[in-house]
Amino acid sequence: TLAGRYLSDNTPHFNRLSAIADSMISAMFNIPCNGVVGVLLQFAPALHVELTFIVVFGFLWLAGRHVESALLSKGRRNTRKQVPLGMNPTATKCRWHSAPAFSKERTDRAPATPESRSGITDGATMQAAQLQRVPATSMPVPKMDPSVLRDPAWLVPEVVHLCRTQVQRALETYHTATKVGLSLSHMPQAECLNLFMALVTSAIRVGQTDEALRLLRDLREQGPGVTAALLASSTKLCTSKQLYQECLAIYECVSLDPNLRIEDKSVWSCLLFSAVEAGCHQHCRLFFEKLKASGGAPSPKDYGNMIRFASVTKESGLALALVREMREVGVSIDCIVYNTVLAVCVAADRVEEAHVLLDEMEAVGGITDVITYNTLAKGHAKAGRMDQCFQIYNRMLAQHIKPSQVTYGILLDCCINQNQVDRAAEVFHQMTQDGCVMNTVLYTTLIKGFVRAGHLDRAMQVYEQMCTGRSVPPDLITFSILIKANCDGGRLEAALQLLEAMLDFKLKPEVYEQMCTGRSVPPDLITFSILIKANCDGGRLEAALQLLEAMLDFKLKPDEVVFNNLLDGCIKDSRAELARMIYKDMAAAGIRPSNATFSILIRLYAQCELLDEAVDMLRREPAVQGISPEPRLFIQLVLCCLRERQGRRAVEVYTLLLEHCSPTVAAHRNILGMCVKLNMLDTGAEILGLASKANGRVDACDAQQLLETAQRKRRALCVEACMAAMGQLHIPTESTGRCR
Repeated sequence: TLAGRYLSDNTPHFNRLSAIADSMISAMFNIPCNGVVGVLLQFAPALHVELTFIVVFGFLWLAGRHVESALLSKGRRNTRKQVPLGMNPTATKCRWHSAPAFSKERTDRAPATPESRSGITDGATMQAAQLQRVPATSMPVPKMDPSVLRDPAWLVPEVVHLCRTQVQRALETYHTATKVGLSLSHMPQAECLNLFMALVTSAIRVGQTDEALRLLRDLREQGPGVTAALLASSTKLCTSKQLYQECLAIYECVSLDPNLRIEDKSVWSCLLFSAVEAGCHQHCRLFFEKLKASGGAPSPKDYGNMIRFASVTKESGLALALVREMREVGVSIDCIVYNTVLAVCVAADRVEEAHVLLDEMEAVGGITDVITYNTLAKGHAKAGRMDQCFQIYNRMLAQHIKPSQVTYGILLDCCINQNQVDRAAEVFHQMTQDGCVMNTVLYTTLIKGFVRAGHLDRAMQVYEQMCTGRSVPPDLITFSILIKANCDGGRLEAALQLLEAMLDFKLKPEVYEQMCTGRSVPPDLITFSILIKANCDGGRLEAALQLLEAMLDFKLKPDEVVFNNLLDGCIKDSRAELARMIYKDMAAAGIRPSNATFSILIRLYAQCELLDEAVDMLRREPAVQGISPEPRLFIQLVLCCLRERQGRRAVEVYTLLLEHCSPTVAAHRNILGMCVKLNMLDTGAEILGLASKANGRVDACDAQQLLETAQRKRRALCVEACMAAMGQLHIPTESTGRCR
């Protein structure tokens, strides 16, 4: 830019300068150049950005070339001895100068040559030097010289260095060295332990605990053995990375070494914590005893882990003993420990010890909180001790501790479980006076109590109170309880209104942010099932079908109970065609019918006088659906055929029953008794004959009753058939009057 401005201001001078430059170029290079320099200088202002970049990058390129040449020259002067191919220069330097195993100086310089010493190097010599300058970390491990891998002086520093950044290559180097003959027993003990400290901790750090266990086994079986320092580092590292199972596995591996002595308390503390977290409670007592034997009192965290162990195993005696021990040794006890021990005592129903502990906590002062009293009150409520539960509540107030929502919920549950609805209402009133923030659980608990006591109107009043402010929205449980209660009370209109309210009830976004549509609690399958059954029982089949459509709109899949209720609703109006459609939809939805479904269909077909379809359904559908029909289905259909006085059909169904199973004595009593009652003696005699051929179980009184009725009616053929069947069943035919 400056050049452009200068050109515009001094145009005559640059015209002369351009002419002189053209003459010089033509004279030096013998190239005609008429006004070229002038043209370039004229276009310089328009291309000032491009020219600037060219100049800057050209300068940087020249500077880089100069620095590279200087570094190569310095490297050639400082190199003293050639490094064998495949060997790490750092390890070699350590061996030459007896440097420590951990040297922070590493170099990958090319070996010195006569040319490099003289400072004169041609291209071929430089290429050869670059080929020789190959560090061990860039060469595949299997291609390394076995003698180098077996050399501890090279191996240890190399692997230790690789463990910092290339753990996998470090492990590969170690395993390759063992395959080519590295002997851990002949290595210096210090170098061996240094090697395994780096390998094991690095393997744990990257999550390869199986590899760490393998290394520890190698050290224990082939080397000098695992040291306490290595075990301490391993357990601490595993605990910090939440590898609790792996920490215990490491201990089990190294504990096989009889020479290992663990005197570090932190090791036992880490093992105890890992055992509690991993659920390996069989080790907790041992680790805690070892911790105490290592000298000094355990820390509060160690006692806390043991109390957690006592809580999980529900050992209230151990928990109380630990608290006493903590007081004796002067370890501070916080409210968490006290509350945990209190919960263990309450769970074990050791109420007296819990009250003693509460007295001690109150005597210390500043330890009890609302959780303390809630824990004890919950234990009393669970045992049905309502008076003691309120005593704890009053004791909490005496300590100037404000009850929480959980406190009032425990009191409400206790009153409702004891059917003390009035007292529950008093608690609810006290809550509102104390300014306790109400929630859906508290309202629903009170509603459940009123419903259980039969006070449906009062339950609906509480529901209306919930809906008034819209600050505490009802949930699924609230609506389900009220809908079922109204259905059981015959209030179908109220139940449907509740369903409509469930669909249209608006929720505040800040209460349920996850409901993006702003609609309230979607009804669940149980709610729809209750309403469909109530409408079907009340003869409102169309309303039940509308509920089914609404269920499908909510992406809810009807189950077998819903379809069975709809099929049962078709019986009262004898709507066989609608029942067929519902059954087809049931099969199309992939819902397998049950024996209850087939029983409903038999009742429907009998109501519609379609016994042929009932027999065909019972013969075909169970096999198609993969269901084994129960004998009661056949007996039900036999009785239906007898009531319709269709003896041939009854005998056909009884034959199907014999193909599936052997009827019981009670089944024969029902069938033969119905034949006698309806005066269908020929059908009864035929069924008795089929039972005798199948060696069935028929009571003598039932057969005798059929025979006597046939004799009294003077049905000779029937009497003859009955006597023949009874003889085959070994039933005496004389009338003795024993069955009367």
